[in-house]
Amino acid sequence: MVKIIATDMDGTLLDSKKRLPKDFGYVLEKLDEKNVRFIVASGRQYYNLRKQFEGYNQDLIYISENGSMIFDKGEIVYLSEISAEKLIKPVEIARRIKGASIILCGEKSAYTENRGEFFTKHADMYYERLEVVDDVLDIVREGNDRICKIALFHDENSEKYLSKEFSEVEDEFLISVSGELWMDFMNIGVNKGTAIERIQEAYDITYDETMAFGDYLNDYEMMQSCKYSYAMANAHPKLKEISNYQAKSNDEDGVMEVIKEYFEI
Repeated sequence: MVKIIATDMDGTLLDSKKRLPKDFGYVLEKLDEKNVRFIVASGRQYYNLRKQFEGYNQDLIYISENGSMIFDKGEIVYLSEISAEKLIKPVEIARRIKGASIILCGEKSAYTENRGEFFTKHADMYYERLEVVDDVLDIVREGNDRICKIALFHDENSEKYLSKEFSEVEDEFLISVSGELWMDFMNIGVNKGTAIERIQEAYDITYDETMAFGDYLNDYEMMQSCKYSYAMANAHPKLKEISNYQAKSNDEDGVMEVIKEYFEI
């Protein structure tokens, strides 16, 4: 029997208009009655996720910043800090790429140098706390926050224009394409999958007792962390290849349909 359910947000649990399923609250209550923990696993910032789920069961576990931070019952239980020295090179490379914008993601807030309207419109969807600064590296030089992820935004396509630019640092980071316009850099070994494994270990839950849903390449390792791995109908082809099952699309409430059928809700 499944004891934990993890789901990505954008393109998975949320529909194309960024809305939660209408029956989400009801399903969450029924899962709580069955002692099933619900995990939100996203590349988004924790403060953004918390706002999204305001008013719902606060027993949720949050995996934020693609596995770089884990929050359980409102408390941070894991953070993978990137050293100040490691941050310098990818930031310098990104600054040279036309159309690229940098966000350093920290425990307290996120930081960017870009004030552009197009970038801000996209960043505001994922970051509740985002400070515009003159130099993002000053944050770590001055020790003002613990940075756990570098998020790069490209105003046309991240996979096409960013993927080949970071060969100098590819041995130092796990680099993940997390969306059409986004690419993330985490410490080696940090991803949604290893975050799920930490939670499995903490609660003595097995691979066979875990269910997960995803749609993009930053969900790849999460799909490998559980028996009940569901790629959405709208998922990246590579994710469908390694997932054990497929759910209907995010616009067809695929996540809710699978959960209701499995648990007979």
